[in-house]
Amino acid sequence: MMKMTSPLSLSSLMIIVLCVRAVMVVVASEGPRVFKVGDEFAWRVPLQNDTSVYSRWANTNRFHIGDSLSFVYDKDSVMEVDKWGFYHCNGSDPITAFDNGNSTFYLDRPGLFYFISGSNTHCTSGQRLIVEVMHIHHHNHHDVSLPPSMSPLSASSPSESAFDSHDPASSAAAASSLLASFFPTFAALLVALFCCQT
Repeated sequence: MMKMTSPLSLSSLMIIVLCVRAVMVVVASEGPRVFKVGDEFAWRVPLQNDTSVYSRWANTNRFHIGDSLSFVYDKDSVMEVDKWGFYHCNGSDPITAFDNGNSTFYLDRPGLFYFISGSNTHCTSGQRLIVEVMHIHHHNHHDVSLPPSMSPLSASSPSESAFDSHDPASSAAAASSLLASFFPTFAALLVALFCCQT
């Protein structure tokens, strides 16, 4: 007969379940996130022949109500515009506009948000962004890339939005503090698991 190695005891199994549950709680309770637009590229005129840099960036992220966008730029501006303003690079009637070099936009509703540079030549060179904000329990991620042609589209009604020029680091710190509060519990459960094994 083959001798079995020590099977997991009921207490060890319960500790494993508690550890998995703690990780699930941390992941499920992730708070609002701050997205730096363009990541390291930031908010600037795209390199030549790379006019889709911001649509690619938006398609690699999932945005939810409560998240925010951090626009970091130098000698430029950012404007939230309606759909027509986006497709025509027209910032003559922006919903909001900032030129302070570090602007945070709060995503306060589901749907599409349109952003352009305040410089028409920057916008036509690709410095514009469409962000789709998901409903609270929406799991599909739609492609919001620019269409191949720049055909005129009817304007959508402007929505209220919230821009702020504060440093987004405080929001990121608040979101990560939740994770930090669960780490000691998770570590204690792992120590208990290893102690029960011996």
